[in-house]
Amino acid sequence: MKDRLCSYYTNSKDITEYMVSKLAVADNDIILEPSAGEGIFIDEILETNKSVQIDALDINRDAISILKKKYEHNSAVVVRETDTLLDEQLDFYSVSQLWLKQTDTLFDKQLDVFGSLGGHYTKVIANPPYGAWQDYEKREMLKKKFSGHYVKETYSLFLLRCISVLRMNGRLSFIIPDTYLFLNMHSRLRELIFTNTKIDEILIFPSKFFPGVSFGYSNLSIITLARSDKKSALENTFKVIQGFNSSSEFAALLGEGKNYPNNLQIFKFRQRDILENEQCRVILAESKMSTLLSKTSHKLGDVADVVTGFYTGDNLRFIRASSKDVKGAKNYEVVDPATVIHCTSIYGIPDVEEGYVPYIKSASKRRYVRQNDEWFVRWDKPTIDFYNKNKKSRFQNSSFYFKTGIGIPMVKSRTVRAFLMADHVFDQSIVGIFPKDDSKLYYLLALMNSDTINDLIHAINPTANNSSNYIKQLPYIEPCAAILKDITRMVEKVISFELNADYENADRLHGEINTIVGQIYLRQN
Repeated sequence: MKDRLCSYYTNSKDITEYMVSKLAVADNDIILEPSAGEGIFIDEILETNKSVQIDALDINRDAISILKKKYEHNSAVVVRETDTLLDEQLDFYSVSQLWLKQTDTLFDKQLDVFGSLGGHYTKVIANPPYGAWQDYEKREMLKKKFSGHYVKETYSLFLLRCISVLRMNGRLSFIIPDTYLFLNMHSRLRELIFTNTKIDEILIFPSKFFPGVSFGYSNLSIITLARSDKKSALENTFKVIQGFNSSSEFAALLGEGKNYPNNLQIFKFRQRDILENEQCRVILAESKMSTLLSKTSHKLGDVADVVTGFYTGDNLRFIRASSKDVKGAKNYEVVDPATVIHCTSIYGIPDVEEGYVPYIKSASKRRYVRQNDEWFVRWDKPTIDFYNKNKKSRFQNSSFYFKTGIGIPMVKSRTVRAFLMADHVFDQSIVGIFPKDDSKLYYLLALMNSDTINDLIHAINPTANNSSNYIKQLPYIEPCAAILKDITRMVEKVISFELNADYENADRLHGEINTIVGQIYLRQN
């Protein structure tokens, strides 16, 4: 269940049992649940029949009300309604079994004290909020408190916060989106984790394991770790496990005699090695792909400018389709052919009241080239002035508009289809790749259409987004001059076949190019 604060309450018995088991709850444990919700983890902990103290915190008043009612007959339960993140009295908690308090965990001053003293809790367990909206004032406070970290994603801040209040060797188990493992914005978080904790195990699984939850952009993960000194952390080896068909398979991972289902993929990492990777990224790929990403010194960004395109600020007003049959054109007007004018100036079409130029705003149906212009963007001089002045418009990377380069869609598909761009404006939904040396254009086009690069793209960022920041980090390997010349000649032929709708020969020759690119890259291992 999801609440208005973007909390997904953990209502899977398999998940709660696995996470509590990973904590290894013992007598006299002091346990923190920083986003208590409905108390599902608390219930599971209490079933262990261990003598423990639990601090249950939540900012949501409705959640606190549920907890109060749930434990109203438990004399050991103390409930206080307060802003936990800012609360100054958390230090004066009782030794009762449960401590319930409405609070903002990210700002709670008592947790600050616990962190400064080298930790307080022996165990922490949580399903923190994902992507909760923060007003401007709170976001500024978070920036100050968690300087250098990405503050728009709350789950990562909860993880930072809770690691800081763990005692040495204390254990933590969190269920969070898996994006902290590879997104650039979380590189500092990864560095902190790999130098201050020993990861035990990370499970990656579809979000649909939670009834009613489905993320299109990522999977969910359960990370279990222990607070550690740096030396022990660097030498620690941990497992990442994925490929689960159902949450019931988690039970096989517990106990001494682990019996892993055959469908699971198991990756092992030493934390020191991850710190040596680009952005400290955890790469879940077979060893050849992993080696290419971590050991190849030259990147695509070294040989090409990789940029995102233009946004009008009001697409329905300024963009036209060639016909209503164009995919996604239902709400758009059809362009008047008389207003389509050849122009390659970023300053706009002169001497016209209304004029349009071809616009690339969607993926190509085929590799290498685009067949027809389906979209057009208004480009007369008055409208260009509007784009430059309008706060919603993004006249970004304009020096690359109309230039010859390569386009790939921002939204990831199973197979990336790269295509030539020339004399076009391209949308922010397109990543443009512009070689610094024009002679490399066709080789880069071959690379971006290869299975090898496709696999690398999915390994470096498994989310649904082909951001330019990730594309520019792809490994770049250039063959000898003779092979480079051969690939260039073959790509020229493919383009000719595509333009003449000779798709059989185009696909045949693409297969040959694909094999050569694979050999170039795999020879590096």
